[in-house]
Amino acid sequence: MALRRHSPDRRGAGTRPARRGAAALAVLLMATAGCTDAGDPDEHEPPESVALQLETVSGADDLDRAALTEVEDEVGDVLSQYVADGFLGTYPRGDFVRAYDSFSEGLVPEAARDLDILTAAGFADAESVRATKLDARLSLLAPDGEVIGASAAVRLVFEATLPGGETRPIALRGRLLLEKQDGEWSVFGYDVRRRGDAAVAGEVS
Repeated sequence: MALRRHSPDRRGAGTRPARRGAAALAVLLMATAGCTDAGDPDEHEPPESVALQLETVSGADDLDRAALTEVEDEVGDVLSQYVADGFLGTYPRGDFVRAYDSFSEGLVPEAARDLDILTAAGFADAESVRATKLDARLSLLAPDGEVIGASAAVRLVFEATLPGGETRPIALRGRLLLEKQDGEWSVFGYDVRRRGDAAVAGEVS
């Protein structure tokens, strides 16, 4: 899975071409497509996960193209890492708390109580989970042209294949709040809901 951006070209040329995120991250996400028996590489191989679609919708008026590209790459890496650790990977699995490596330290205790909402922990016994839609619309906080925070309106949809072959959708919608401190981006707040569940919210004050 790669990162794809849809920020407007400031020269009026339309949408910029898709670009990949960090190479190591791309390898990690591509690996989530699953493994098969060596005897038949096509048998039981699940479809690959889709790319993260990232679009900046506000707050970039004072940024030049290079600065915006840098911000989108950095925020895209954080969101992609959260998706990979919280929902993808090799199943069955039980290491969903790794998703909180993308969260600020102060948010982790609160987020731990929402593990079944913020990750696919409820599908730990699945045969596989793949992403079918990963959309993030960024609103940047950039006073005086310096980006210090962002709000990501996310729509993350997955398909879990259960033992026996039944499939179930997993959908997460809402907002993830991000901040940049000491040169590093992290999630410091969230207000999200899963399909059929009440919304959950948390934020570091």
